Amino acid sequence: MECKNCKYTLIEKADYCQGCGAKIVTERLTVKGIFLEFLNKVFGWDNTYLRTFRTMVVAPDKVVKDYIGGVRKKFMPPFTFLLIGLTIATLVFNSFSDKYAEFSSGMFGENFYRLQFDSAKEKDDSLKSLENDEKAFEDFMKEQIDSHKKMQGMLLKYFNLFAFLSMPMYTFIAFLVFGRKKYNYAEHLVVNSYIQGVSMIATTFLFIMALVIHPYIFSSGVLVAIFYYSFTYKRLCDLTLGRTLWKFIKFLLILITVFVGISFSIGIILALLAKVFGLNFMD
Repeated sequence: MECKNCKYTLIEKADYCQGCGAKIVTERLTVKGIFLEFLNKVFGWDNTYLRTFRTMVVAPDKVVKDYIGGVRKKFMPPFTFLLIGLTIATLVFNSFSDKYAEFSSGMFGENFYRLQFDSAKEKDDSLKSLENDEKAFEDFMKEQIDSHKKMQGMLLKYFNLFAFLSMPMYTFIAFLVFGRKKYNYAEHLVVNSYIQGVSMIATTFLFIMALVIHPYIFSSGVLVAIFYYSFTYKRLCDLTLGRTLWKFIKFLLILITVFVGISFSIGIILALLAKVFGLNFMD
């Protein structure tokens, strides 16, 4: 008897092909059989995605080290894993786009807008002469929140694309901070793809919880992401707690600097385009 998938000659009464590993199917199809196979593939313990996700939560270093070491069938490939997480997050966030924009804006407290307002006052003489400073601040904060919501709405349309395109930048910063001796850039890319795949599902879960219970739950996603990122690299690089915290602080400082630079550059480009061509990117 031959394997129907790869034509390998099978031993008698074999359950799986020794050539390609496929299950040997001899019985006819039934509706019950199709349904049970679907449940097993999607929700079963042997589901590759669920197995990868479970292991990434409790032992992320095992998934990464196995994949880098050449074990490729046991766990889902990193980019496929990331793509599934991004797809789920994009679908959920866009289904509740108004709430997502509201929760995202709510992550910045009043003190954040107060600092922005004070900075704006230093640059704009007309703001300094306002009689009702508190009323001016409230109007300023409302304007900033509305602007942030519009920007979030625009980003949501291409959420998965932006997240995917940002991976090389995240990876390069991790490569600089956590070192090139143990892992090269490609291997750091695998690490960050798996981390982001988990983070997307965790963020989506917290977002749903925020919808049901309280908006502040969504803000905790930042802390969860920080803890999980540190936890993963601590195990991968065998770091002490102190060195892990120091390296993650460096990672955040570089990341913030890069994002501020990119945001500033995009702002200048959009302002120039708006001035030259009369475009309004917030509508």
